[in-house]
Amino acid sequence: MRDKLINVGIIGGSLNNQWASKTHIPVLKESPFFQIMAIGTSKMETAKKSATMINAPLAFTSHKELAKSKDVDLVVVSIKVPFHYEASIAAIKENKHLYCEWPLGIDTIQAKDLANLADQANIHHAIGLQARQSPEVNYLKQAIKQGEIGKVLSCTMQVATQGKGKITDQRSDYLLKKENGANLLTINGGHSLDVLCYILSDFKELSATMNVNYTEAIIQETGIKTPKNTADQILIHGTLIDGISASVHIQGGVYPNFHLEIRGEEGVFRLKQHDSSGHVQFGNLKIEKITHSTFTTFTETDDVYLEEIKLPYKENSSPAGYVKHAYNLLARDILENKSQIPNFNDAVKLHQLIDAIQDSAETGKKIVLMNE
Repeated sequence: MRDKLINVGIIGGSLNNQWASKTHIPVLKESPFFQIMAIGTSKMETAKKSATMINAPLAFTSHKELAKSKDVDLVVVSIKVPFHYEASIAAIKENKHLYCEWPLGIDTIQAKDLANLADQANIHHAIGLQARQSPEVNYLKQAIKQGEIGKVLSCTMQVATQGKGKITDQRSDYLLKKENGANLLTINGGHSLDVLCYILSDFKELSATMNVNYTEAIIQETGIKTPKNTADQILIHGTLIDGISASVHIQGGVYPNFHLEIRGEEGVFRLKQHDSSGHVQFGNLKIEKITHSTFTTFTETDDVYLEEIKLPYKENSSPAGYVKHAYNLLARDILENKSQIPNFNDAVKLHQLIDAIQDSAETGKKIVLMNE
């Protein structure tokens, strides 16, 4: 790669794309490892305008032509989920490195296909599970590994968002259709479940209930009703592979919240989100720790102590900060032939977990994901 710079083409790189314009584009512009060479959008006028504004020399309306460009080493896919598969396939066919936002595809079949093809092409591939780059999330992972609250016995997680209920906006209308693969379970649930499993361990078995309170939603700009066939209440109970009991409630159309509580024999960790949007990957997290001595009676403990864990580098505790860290890992992977960034195989595991939740909800049966 010329001068060790990795040339990037962004599919969905319009400055009107709220996620790309707030994360991918500013991070890549400032990175010493990358330079943005191409912007791809559905309209040439938009592509050229966005490319000009960020000094990218190339503009495309075809993701296939962008991927074919000799001036592109890495393709970033930041578009609506139903188009992730075809855009990623185009990049893989051209042996370009690939960063795709989560979910990887509309279902596990697409995700497995992309993971297999990407591995066969021997390219570096990354999945946009950005919350794994959170300083707070990684602090918790290490603290629990080091036994700071003793043996972990249970965890509970609350994920709530005002969206994906009885009111939507035009831009988010497609999130209410199960066939699009982007909904309350896959988006809010997927990112949050990935954090839970990353900190603790994967699910061994689970049972789930999914309810649809609203079969249609009102588009706030027009007042028109739109069909909705996705769940807005999701409850998951199960056991992680190391014996931890887990309870998760994911809900839409309510006051937003993210709260993960991990209870051990010697204390409790709480991971919370200030001014929550119900998206853990949006950052703004804080950690509370409760420590106590061993129980001496059924009603009392000696010396209960609550503290907020203050971490340095708070500028990394934002969506752009998470994406920046992810790109730093990906750059090292590409330039030093490593494999540190969460990749398409990690995405497949998360897609399979979501399948298990859906299967349990539909059949009423406990699903075993990992046998002894």
